[in-house]
Amino acid sequence: MDERPTVPAPDLTWRLSPASVAPAASVDSTLNLRLNAASVIGLLLGYYAMHNQWIQVGWVGLFTLAVAAFGGGQGLMQGWKSDRWLRFAAALILFLALRSSLIHSPGMTVQAFWQGWLGVCLLLLCHAQLWLVGRDPRSSAWLGMAVTLGASLTATGSVLILYGLGSEAMFGARLENWFVYGGWNTVCTGMTFGFAAVWAGWNWSREQTRSRRLTWQLVHVLLVFSTLFTMSRGALLALSLAHAAWLLPQGWRAGWKPAAVLLACVLAFQFSAPLITRLATRQVAAKMEVAESVVTPEMLSDSVIPPNPAARVITRADNGRFTIYKAALQSLTTWQDWLIGKGLWSANDAWSCSLGWYPEHLHSIFVDALVRGGITGLGALLFTLTWGLRRAWKLAVEGESLWFLLAVFGLGGVLLDGDSAFSLLSIPRFETLLLWVPLVIASARLQASSEHHSGPPRTLAHPIN
Repeated sequence: MDERPTVPAPDLTWRLSPASVAPAASVDSTLNLRLNAASVIGLLLGYYAMHNQWIQVGWVGLFTLAVAAFGGGQGLMQGWKSDRWLRFAAALILFLALRSSLIHSPGMTVQAFWQGWLGVCLLLLCHAQLWLVGRDPRSSAWLGMAVTLGASLTATGSVLILYGLGSEAMFGARLENWFVYGGWNTVCTGMTFGFAAVWAGWNWSREQTRSRRLTWQLVHVLLVFSTLFTMSRGALLALSLAHAAWLLPQGWRAGWKPAAVLLACVLAFQFSAPLITRLATRQVAAKMEVAESVVTPEMLSDSVIPPNPAARVITRADNGRFTIYKAALQSLTTWQDWLIGKGLWSANDAWSCSLGWYPEHLHSIFVDALVRGGITGLGALLFTLTWGLRRAWKLAVEGESLWFLLAVFGLGGVLLDGDSAFSLLSIPRFETLLLWVPLVIASARLQASSEHHSGPPRTLAHPIN
């Protein structure tokens, strides 16, 4: 009988390194991935530590030119070639941009036209870079380090400057990010700090070593308190939704601790608020050189944390949001307005002229999508987000829940705030961070995961050493 041939042991190296069976990457491809990663990190840091969006845009532009110089321009097309969800999102954005250019947009100016196209092209560029970088399984670690480190340092610096070191410092004032615009408004600050808090909490829940778990726990608590100190109801709603979503993919055992930490922070903030208000009152009295009893709540105004934050959150008016939404719906006066909207860069006078003040934007990306893109634009956006969230959920069930949690936070944040989902250069700026960053990377991670299960990966990415 013939001797049975020896069967070689199966090669399991792909389980240890997702790119280990891929063809050896050239020096240029490895360099291009690192340049794309640096561009994405700059994009993320722009929401925390860069004074304005033009520094952020300049950073992304310079690294994109460097990628093109080393022959990486073609690689940026990889996501649109292989990912149907990313291709559909790009088609939606381009369709609305072309509609806005070719069909009458009321009050459109030349400046609005070129800034609109610039914002659209930058958003698509960032989509491509996020998708490429997100394919690397370690992207959550080093992108998360940039976000959480940037957020925690700027939160600490803002507290020190705005509460103690600045010429007009006041302890107990609603927190703003001093490093953006010299004092980013409390809503934008709360949204971005809350986003980073979810990321830090996820790192804490995944960490194995005790010292690192303690570090991430401290960062998580710091960022949750920083979010609470902004008194932004939208950020608090988004935080609550994200921590509730923690319980869904893998059960309460995986998510009850972060949820408990959030609840403990909220209760601690609520019970310490009277002391914070008292210290603020004392400081105001000292500046005005009057007795503390003379200082009234009106003198403190809404810019200072109240003694009962929970009651203030519940009783505070909607800041005119529903009046804005009503004016937006009333501005849709023709069948064309309802079908394809008024255009992405139509003048705000189309809906704001009936208001007694100028709110700058529509304070909901969904209302904005309806006004700018009609039922067609809103329906396509809802389909895109639902499809992207479903992909993030599928990835979460497989064990990588970060992007689902961040996407839930983002959707909660832009529900009643935000400007446009179709531009990097929006007025609040945070839509790309809250919405597209988690959904694009989730789609990239799911695509890479399916390729690894079906055979050798076709990815162009090479792990960053």
